[in-house]
Amino acid sequence: MAKKDKKKRKQNQQKIPRDLYVYGNVTKEVKSLTVTFDPVTQQLHIPEIDPSSIRRQITHKREGKDDKILYSAPASDFSMSLGDFAELKTRFDYLMAVDTNTLTDIYQGFRVSVCSIYIIKDHLSSVGSEVQYDHHASFMIFNSDHEAKSEPIGWHLAITQSIEPKFLNSSRIGIIVDSELGKHVDINSGKEPYYSDNLLPPSLKLLYASSDKSATYANDMIRLCDTAATLVLDEFKRVGVGDVLSLKSLKVGTALCFPVISTHPDENL
Repeated sequence: MAKKDKKKRKQNQQKIPRDLYVYGNVTKEVKSLTVTFDPVTQQLHIPEIDPSSIRRQITHKREGKDDKILYSAPASDFSMSLGDFAELKTRFDYLMAVDTNTLTDIYQGFRVSVCSIYIIKDHLSSVGSEVQYDHHASFMIFNSDHEAKSEPIGWHLAITQSIEPKFLNSSRIGIIVDSELGKHVDINSGKEPYYSDNLLPPSLKLLYASSDKSATYANDMIRLCDTAATLVLDEFKRVGVGDVLSLKSLKVGTALCFPVISTHPDENL
């Protein structure tokens, strides 16, 4: 009986009400907004809003804190006539998730991180209710600059080292990440670089998902990346710095980056 009560309490804790809304930024100061509805497409538009700033978000309330953002992604209009996944099918051909975990200790002068990438291999137009996520790649990052942010380096590795240029040029790809949400609109519009002076390729756009709680498939993908990165870091602590530094590296800014090669190809890592 106690076990059932515990399970019931856990289920109740998970049922935190979620808020779904769409927001956007005006292009200039205005005194009013014009709302138009297209009966054919069922889309709701506000001409004064910058289209590149329109985003769909899922949040929940937190006591004494700002609302927790679980998911945030570019949207085409304000109608919410489509579900989250259906909306992204209209905007992207493929999805990938990238997460980077960092150790607190310093190893031989390096801050050590691991970036892991998961993908949906199938074209989104062919994906139904069952979604298959596959581990795509992982990279170790040894950075001599201990203050540098590791997440954008992970994005850069995912974009430049794990996607074929021809594929990148011919496909619309959504990249799910869990950081720098406040910069996503400017990064996606090309107003701000995503890493160093590198602008996001036009075919790519950033989405945000938290690994803390599940709200969409995107949260599940980020959680898989987080778990994979943790597993690699655990293995690194067992193997040590020397074995990694003996491998061929790729220089990204002040960081040395190493592709992670699994010794168990039948596993997810």
